[in-house]
Amino acid sequence: MFSEGLMHGQGTYVWADGLKYEGEFVKNIPMNHGVYTWPDGSTYEGEVLHGVRQGFGMFKCGTHPVSYIGHWCHGKRHGKGSIYYNQEGTSWYEGDWVHNIKNGWGIRCYKSGNIYEGQWENNMRHGEGRMRWLTANEEYTGQWEKGIQNGFGTHSWFLKRIPNSQYPLRNEYIGEFVNGYRHGHGKFYYASGAIYEGEWVSNKKHGMGQLTFKNGRVYNGAFSNDHIVEFPNLEVEFLSHLDLSSESSIKSQYTGSSISAEIIRKLDSSESISVLGSSIELNLSLLLSMYPEKDQAEEKKQVEYAVLRNITELRRIYCFYSSLGCDCSLDNTFLMTKLHFWRFLKDCKFHHHNITLADMDRVLSTNSDIPVEEIHSPFTTILLRTFLNYLLLLAYRIHHKEYQNRSPSLFLCFTKLMTENIHPNACRVKGNLFSGQQRTLYSMNYIDKTWEIYTLYCRPHTAPPHEPSMKMRHFLWMLKDFKMINKELTATKFVEVIAEDNPFIHDGVDSNFELELVFLEFFEALLSFALISVTEQMIKEYLNFPNEDLSGNKHGSPYMMNQNIQNRSSSVGTSQESDLEDGSTKSSSSKLGLMLDLSKMRSEPKIKKSLSNERISKMNFKSPGKGLTFLLSQNERKEKSKDEPKENLAVWIMSMYIFFVNILFHAHKHEETLKEKIREDRLHYMATAHQRKLENDELEARLNSLKEEEAKRADCEIDITVIKEPVDAPSSSFTPSPPKEDTIVPPSSKPVTSKKKKK
Repeated sequence: MFSEGLMHGQGTYVWADGLKYEGEFVKNIPMNHGVYTWPDGSTYEGEVLHGVRQGFGMFKCGTHPVSYIGHWCHGKRHGKGSIYYNQEGTSWYEGDWVHNIKNGWGIRCYKSGNIYEGQWENNMRHGEGRMRWLTANEEYTGQWEKGIQNGFGTHSWFLKRIPNSQYPLRNEYIGEFVNGYRHGHGKFYYASGAIYEGEWVSNKKHGMGQLTFKNGRVYNGAFSNDHIVEFPNLEVEFLSHLDLSSESSIKSQYTGSSISAEIIRKLDSSESISVLGSSIELNLSLLLSMYPEKDQAEEKKQVEYAVLRNITELRRIYCFYSSLGCDCSLDNTFLMTKLHFWRFLKDCKFHHHNITLADMDRVLSTNSDIPVEEIHSPFTTILLRTFLNYLLLLAYRIHHKEYQNRSPSLFLCFTKLMTENIHPNACRVKGNLFSGQQRTLYSMNYIDKTWEIYTLYCRPHTAPPHEPSMKMRHFLWMLKDFKMINKELTATKFVEVIAEDNPFIHDGVDSNFELELVFLEFFEALLSFALISVTEQMIKEYLNFPNEDLSGNKHGSPYMMNQNIQNRSSSVGTSQESDLEDGSTKSSSSKLGLMLDLSKMRSEPKIKKSLSNERISKMNFKSPGKGLTFLLSQNERKEKSKDEPKENLAVWIMSMYIFFVNILFHAHKHEETLKEKIREDRLHYMATAHQRKLENDELEARLNSLKEEEAKRADCEIDITVIKEPVDAPSSSFTPSPPKEDTIVPPSSKPVTSKKKKK
């Protein structure tokens, strides 16, 4: 196309060197949109400005399998864009560009599968970012400088014992890095449970540090070149994984120089042998400080005897509760979480001693390094030795007044707790969350989002440490804001559900809405509310198949769904590669239970029973016969009595899905949207008010300026009038005479006239 002798409109131009442009021209210049084709086969299609690539476009290299799609500026990659380095699409970068250079935030996926996500500068990792080495089972999150780890960060190593299983804790270093090395102050968590905190030099422990063995024993002292200074032949990495419970086992495992019994006792502070042996070390310093110094040794000895008598039972209880909600583990390794611990406390009726679970959390956080915001976290892991220490702390808190004048007091407190609370009640699980394996696994799907809601509606506690907590009234207010208090779920039923296992909430007449609820109580209450709020009619309306079977299948085939289950706790036993692959930013050791992809609930065809602990487990609730129904007659139900458990489970699953996804989460999202709109309106109002005030101030300033100018002008006119008057002008009391033709001068003016004549 030509216009006025110029290339204008659609056209094709080929340069002498073979470069071709097809697209729009504006007065002889390629503009707007077009396609460039180079002689080597490279192409560009997109926006063009003054003959160069500018705006959004896609480039494909003709000689290498490289392609870029994104924004351009002056012929260079600039802005947001994605580049692929191979034809398979396994090596790519997506993020910010500045003049052909990676600069800003972006994600780089390497051909090996390793992924970096974070900040870039001059084509190198620089700033805050996370690198995941899938090939080496490692991950680093923290600061980078010119492509290497530099500054503060966290490096994790994911170790496997056997296929499809892993250690209960990963190896993890949190601290300072210099040029890719652990250098400076840092804390190293070993998979065995041992901990080293102190100084590092070039990846080695060097300087003062503290080594806590997995049995709880602590060594403080100097380290040099990754060795304890006092024992240079002793490998710290080796000792951190030892049990130290048997000197003979150490000698048999350690192939270096022989280690005498004296060195072992000195190293793990076991000169004063505990009756429990060196495998478990109780931290009794806080409790013993409550007693006179002369009684502390006897108190310590007697309470250790009490724990020793019950240690087998306590180990069994710990293993039982730590495995709740977890799939089978090939190495039978589970870690108790705070969620499990709360269930144990409620089963054993600790809260019947006029102390809430939230208050127990505060007691257990005393003299510990638990951050304030994590005091009530359900994902905190609890080792066996920590579990035992917690029991002793709670025993003292509950019974110390009763035995304060008797000795040994701590022994008596613990013995009474075991006799009255733990022995008769432990391992008899109550509540909704851990009532059945399949229901527990399914309930865990909603735990992350529910925890997010719980934390949003917590209020700072009135007493130190002022951590966020939720009272009953806050819970009720939240449901009211969500418009979930209705004819099915009334305030009365709300109180009945909460008070079901707590005698201090409701006495039949009055209710105490000041009692605090931890997350377990909050979540189990919601599970109960789901059964109250969701009716059969709601289930039918949701499935859109009235008078059909529960599956919504008119042909009577069973209702099925796919369940993508992800291990959320390192104690469940799932290999860490899957955690890395799904891109979760949370560490799996801080997670609990199993996750489900709810989006596939209605679309996928099958549910099969979980038989392994692989990442994708399937659960089959297939009924022999015509399927799952809820509108069967009484006679039909009797005929299908063997299918009733599966049918009830399917109804329960659908009720949970409708309540959490369609009601609770939807109401929360709506409420957050309203709050955001209110915040925006408030900011807009404030901005408008501020703008109006500025305009008023400006108008007032202009008026004041005009007034000042008017006043100055008036002053200037007065000054001019004064200047024009004669020097000997009469005083202001003198009245000048009118013209002669208009007025006859009276006699009284003669003296003045004669005076003027004289002048």
